[in-house]
Amino acid sequence: VQRPISRLRGQARGEMAMSMLASRTFARRAAGRLGARSCASGAAPACGSVENQALRWRFAAGGAVATCAAGALLYRPQLARAEGGAGAGADGVPAFTMATTKYDQSTFKGRLLGMYEYIDPRTLLLTSAAVQASQKALESFKATGKKPDGMSDADMWTHRKNVEVSIHPVTGEELFRMGRMSAFVPMNVPLCACMLMASTTPQVLLAQFMNQTYNVVNNYVNRSGATVDWSALLQSYGLAVTASCSISLGAGQLIQAVPALQVMGPFVPYLAVISAGSANVSFTRMEEWAGKGVSVVDGEGKDLGMSAKAGQLGVLQTVLSRSCFLPIAPMVMPVIAMKALKPFLKVRPVAIVAELLLITVCISGMLPVALSILPQTMEMDVKSLELAFQNLKDSKGNPVTKVFANKGL
Repeated sequence: VQRPISRLRGQARGEMAMSMLASRTFARRAAGRLGARSCASGAAPACGSVENQALRWRFAAGGAVATCAAGALLYRPQLARAEGGAGAGADGVPAFTMATTKYDQSTFKGRLLGMYEYIDPRTLLLTSAAVQASQKALESFKATGKKPDGMSDADMWTHRKNVEVSIHPVTGEELFRMGRMSAFVPMNVPLCACMLMASTTPQVLLAQFMNQTYNVVNNYVNRSGATVDWSALLQSYGLAVTASCSISLGAGQLIQAVPALQVMGPFVPYLAVISAGSANVSFTRMEEWAGKGVSVVDGEGKDLGMSAKAGQLGVLQTVLSRSCFLPIAPMVMPVIAMKALKPFLKVRPVAIVAELLLITVCISGMLPVALSILPQTMEMDVKSLELAFQNLKDSKGNPVTKVFANKGL
């Protein structure tokens, strides 16, 4: 079963946040306090002024890198538009259709290319007039079955992408820009900067609060239905903030109490990160695995009802791909790279800029990979679900042995 990307996005209720980067501040907090003790001992009379100057450099560098990284991503080279093979049009892209997706979602390559287009930050620059023009082009195609005069297949695929990333599939309203998935990387770069700068308990708590606030905005914008249960959403928000702050402070104190843990490098923060990420996903999607469940359909696309067991599988796959796999690149690779570049990065502001750039590259590169590892549509044997889904038959009278459900992002 293949569904348009707009339907998949409309179903997605998982929060897409960078809680993974928050715990990178643990080691920095410990190192910062050690440095403060050295200053207090009188070994460096000018330490206060040096620290103030370094702090100003860090804020300036963080803001500059956040802007530059987001701008660079907005104008990154366009990915290949077609996978090649039969069905490609004269302009090198598949013949336009509204029946299937542009890329084959049954292959990893197809899912990866589709996800790169889905999170493309350049779509944030689209005006409301441009989105409306794309909607009119698609409506014309649906009405006539033909492309509007003067438009190529590539133009029509671009119009479809513009609509799917900008318009809610249920309400038909334009999505809040900062909550779109295409804003994920640009929004998380400044969040990353704030988390890296946090050195005191209030700063860490503030960084976590801002991070989780962005999460709830992302959840609301990408909700599956026209309405939202505000009590459930606010409850998930409160639980996620509590969990992330508790894990951040607890892991930070653990590292300070047991300096030997710092030898493990990024692995201690990584364990804290996957714990916080898993908690956030579980709290946000609690209704799916511990409540009504998720919608299940048969091979013909017929809705068979809601399944909590399918919801449990979807949340588990999301945790494995996003909370466990995704943090590896931005938490481990930059550390290795920074150690290799350490002889050339002796100036603190330059080192901060370099680390932020590395993290930005890892986020933008690894996010689509993590989201493309598993198919968006889960295929399940009816024997693994509730009794209500067993002994069913399709429209032709054949037994239904396989059912499908959306995994969520």
